[in-house]
Amino acid sequence: MNNIYLSIAIIAAAVSFIALIRTNQLRKKDLKVLNEIKKAKDALSKSVLYHGKSDIPNYMFFMQRLMKVDRKFSRFHVSLIKLGRTPVFDSIEGNIDSLSELFKDISKSCQPFALALHDSEYLVMAFVTHDTDSSQQEAQSKQLEILEKLPRQVWVNNTQVPIDYAISSMSLTGQSSLYGIDKVQRRLTFSMKFALESENGAFYHNEKLYQAEMYRKHVLLKLMNSISFNPDDFYLVFQPMFKTSNLDRPKRYEALVRWRNTKNLGPKMFMPMIQDKPELQNELTKIVVNQVYSMLKIKLDAQEKLKPIHLNISGAMLENEQLLDYLKKVIRDTPSIAAFITFEITQGSELSLSENAQNTLRKMSNLGFSFAVDDFGKSNADTSRVLNSKYFNSVKIDKAYIADVQSKADQAPKLDAIVQIAKESKKTVIVEGIENHHQYEYVKRFSNIYLQGYYASVPLTMNEFLSNEAA
Repeated sequence: MNNIYLSIAIIAAAVSFIALIRTNQLRKKDLKVLNEIKKAKDALSKSVLYHGKSDIPNYMFFMQRLMKVDRKFSRFHVSLIKLGRTPVFDSIEGNIDSLSELFKDISKSCQPFALALHDSEYLVMAFVTHDTDSSQQEAQSKQLEILEKLPRQVWVNNTQVPIDYAISSMSLTGQSSLYGIDKVQRRLTFSMKFALESENGAFYHNEKLYQAEMYRKHVLLKLMNSISFNPDDFYLVFQPMFKTSNLDRPKRYEALVRWRNTKNLGPKMFMPMIQDKPELQNELTKIVVNQVYSMLKIKLDAQEKLKPIHLNISGAMLENEQLLDYLKKVIRDTPSIAAFITFEITQGSELSLSENAQNTLRKMSNLGFSFAVDDFGKSNADTSRVLNSKYFNSVKIDKAYIADVQSKADQAPKLDAIVQIAKESKKTVIVEGIENHHQYEYVKRFSNIYLQGYYASVPLTMNEFLSNEAA
């Protein structure tokens, strides 16, 4: 019996020993697996937080670093730094060594709390302090201090290249309504364009300027929507032009565009927004032309007498034939209406009278349209060339020439001279900006010219215009 128990004990011990060996083997295998998992996680983390296989942190690293800060009692000074006002690096991958060395130099010289390479051209840098009461002046000094410490040379393809910088910065507390990496990034990106234009390459964020730009973009978006999809949002008012000898009966009118919008924004606000957007200018001009044509067509069908209607176009629109093609379609059924439409084109650098512009003027003139030079005398453009052009029938003298006449004794010798020059060229002369009785009495001295301004008449609504002409 004892032998049986002994055998069982030996077998049990052997099994336990085997199990222990097996357990140790499994543990070693598990540790190996765990190590492999850890390496994979580290590699994944590095690929997420760094640029490729380099040691250069990316924007994700920057955000993660800042998120660990207790922002309740912290102040953040954040900067966007452009590596060279002109491109120095064409890519990150092709310049890893140069960028890595530059990154280390900047990190050592500036010692920020967080630093990352956003792309091949931009760094983001942040300092964190617990001084929540620091002033804007101190923050601007900090910005200039950073700029001063940045390396002035960088090695690129075994060549030492000089490098300058542009830096936009802002400072805010963790409790600020502007706190948030997206908000900060948008503002620093906006400020960067001013940094690039500044003499020293630095610009400290101006929230009022930023909000004004955001408002402008908001209005522009609504304006674009109206022009593209809701042309009925625009309507016309008509400001009369009179002969100086008779303020009772207008001889012609200027059609002025107005925009129905919730902010009641006038043309002085919304028209400059599309000055550098020719497609929007073209579409808005088409809306105005269509409304003027429709109004004249109604009056013509009613056998009413028509008077010339002036409307403004950009000189740039003469450089191609888009407007010309549209006008041909509009007046196809009633070509005689063209004789009652005068396009006013602002005298300036854009009124270059290039060969293309003159060809467009000639073709539009052949259709029956007339042309006037608006703001005549305002710019230093070639006045004689404009006056000698056979396509411009009239000139509208800029209101600045009459503005100095505020009393009976005031004189406007420059106005006298420019009126004389225009009349000698046999152009119809219109003086705009007549705002008071003294200005009216002054221009009355000139024979056979027209005047326009609030003293003579405010712009009329469509109904007022139609009633005025029907009387």
